[in-house]
Amino acid sequence: MKLRAALGFFTRLPIGSAPLPPTFQGVAAWLPAVGIIVGALAALCVGLAALVLPPPLCGALGCLAWVVLTGGLHLDGVADCGDGLIVEAPPARRLEIMKDSRLGTFGGAALFFALTLKATALGGLAARFASEGAFPLLAACCLAGGLARCLVFAAMRVPSARPGGLGEALHDGVTRRHELIALGVGLALCALNGWRGLAALAAALGMATLLIGAARKRLGGVTGDVFGCLIESTECAVLIACCAI
Repeated sequence: MKLRAALGFFTRLPIGSAPLPPTFQGVAAWLPAVGIIVGALAALCVGLAALVLPPPLCGALGCLAWVVLTGGLHLDGVADCGDGLIVEAPPARRLEIMKDSRLGTFGGAALFFALTLKATALGGLAARFASEGAFPLLAACCLAGGLARCLVFAAMRVPSARPGGLGEALHDGVTRRHELIALGVGLALCALNGWRGLAALAAALGMATLLIGAARKRLGGVTGDVFGCLIESTECAVLIACCAI
């Protein structure tokens, strides 16, 4: 039921009409599984497109599929963090800007580069499809989706900058056991991919360190938007790393 609730909230997959739990308690524990499922489905879309279309179009369609699968949920965090973390203002004002539904210049630029980098990286992986087969593409997408969400558990250890917000609600019910499982899943994904997995891990940790450090310094902690931005930016970093290996 918790996995179904996680898929129901974090994706747009048709999970049926059964009622979902009224709270997020324990739902976030299934984030790595959600990421792997989303990555696998996106890889399937890219692979099918690669049978008939050139790599750049495959990358764009793969990025579109990724957005459709997640409902663009985490892209809102990218836009809000772009507007709030870059602008020069006190932490309280940054949080107000991030809560504002209007899209600013920095937020628009952050969205553009996030989507462009993901589409281009997927296009690069699609270019290898004919010569290397489906496994590198599938592995890279599952790595990106799963590893990015595993790192959310590390971000949950940082104090919340907006008590009572969605970020704090997602943490509800997450235990030390859940954190260890997420760590194990992330390390297993990397180990199964050899040098590519090691490069993906380094890229993911580097991106997470930069973003979480900026959130602590500029906001005083993390928010739901930071979690969303962390997922999207880490996915991009992992896909780029997989293209480079």
